[in-house]
Amino acid sequence: MRKSVWIMAACGVFGISVLANMPAQLVIPNSAGSLRLLGIGGSVWRGEVRQIVYDGKVLPIRDLNWKVRPTALIRGTLEADFHEQQSPQNRGKAVLDLLSQQYELRAVQWQLAGSSLDPWFRTGVDLRGQFALDMQTLRLPANGLIPRRVQGKLNWQNAVLEMDSQLWPIGSPLAQFSGEGDTVKGIVTNAQPLLPGDISFQCTRESCRVDISVQPAPEAPPSLSSVLLLLGLQQEGNRFAGQMTLQMK
Repeated sequence: MRKSVWIMAACGVFGISVLANMPAQLVIPNSAGSLRLLGIGGSVWRGEVRQIVYDGKVLPIRDLNWKVRPTALIRGTLEADFHEQQSPQNRGKAVLDLLSQQYELRAVQWQLAGSSLDPWFRTGVDLRGQFALDMQTLRLPANGLIPRRVQGKLNWQNAVLEMDSQLWPIGSPLAQFSGEGDTVKGIVTNAQPLLPGDISFQCTRESCRVDISVQPAPEAPPSLSSVLLLLGLQQEGNRFAGQMTLQMK
């Protein structure tokens, strides 16, 4: 009996070893719906993806490396730590439940320049500054990219709006968000309030609706009021209010 157990254990270890050391491009699909992985290399155990494309647009992520945690297989999950090769501080953990085929990202810490998001928003305003993402969890269903559950925060550091080659600094907004199903909701606060007020948003896969009610601080550049009007907000006294819709594709 004991001999049979050892044989089964040895076969299991051998099977996992063979799978882990297989070329990643033979095991990992290079596309799933609108998502494409370009330049898959290495092995399942330790590999890399050169670029990630979603809906025809290249995500601001390059040379993403991963390393699998073999002990997680005991719990019926496939787990891997990942990081960006050129910016190791950009990192997180990916988890695949082998039974339900649900994907989840955990403890994602990511920073990127605001300008890298310009291709994703069809507005006349460009984003400048630095974005810092701290996402506790992002759960995705099998064969889908619409979140089942998401929670985290996004800090826009040294935030600047650029329009017609002019720059308008607006502080350092902090967005806290959470969601279940296909809708993500959140609120925005500003640690350096040149634009104090109430801002909330609700996003789906297609668009983000932003409800805004702000009043520029006395030290804000006078031209900032012109930008708020160009964004479609209505002015009542010193306060600007309205709703914006940003198309995501």
